[in-house]
Amino acid sequence: MNPARKYVAIAMVSLASASSAQDRATIVPEMKVLLNNDCARVQYHDVGIGKTIPMHSHPAYIVYTLRSFRARIHLPDGTTRISQHKAGEAYWNPPITHSVENLGRTPIHNLIVEMKPGGRCE
Repeated sequence: MNPARKYVAIAMVSLASASSAQDRATIVPEMKVLLNNDCARVQYHDVGIGKTIPMHSHPAYIVYTLRSFRARIHLPDGTTRISQHKAGEAYWNPPITHSVENLGRTPIHNLIVEMKPGGRCE
């Protein structure tokens, strides 16, 4: 493949990946947004017992765990990992595209604070 076609192919795959993963608010329209400004979006994240939130994307974000949970995280490349946190924990995640499957016996309840890239925060 000539170099120009290679770069076009890479760009097309990147765009396809980006467009297939949507904002969680689009995937889950009933998602509760508690704050949305130029700096951040704060949302209430819940996933019912045995439920899965389809593939979606987040910018860098902070999670505050309201209830202990165990979930399987599915990544676009087909890999999975287990995420498990106790109530009262806070943790940081870099930007990610994933789906979330609740493996626990109780619903997942978290607060998510998404940092808006290039946001004007003072």
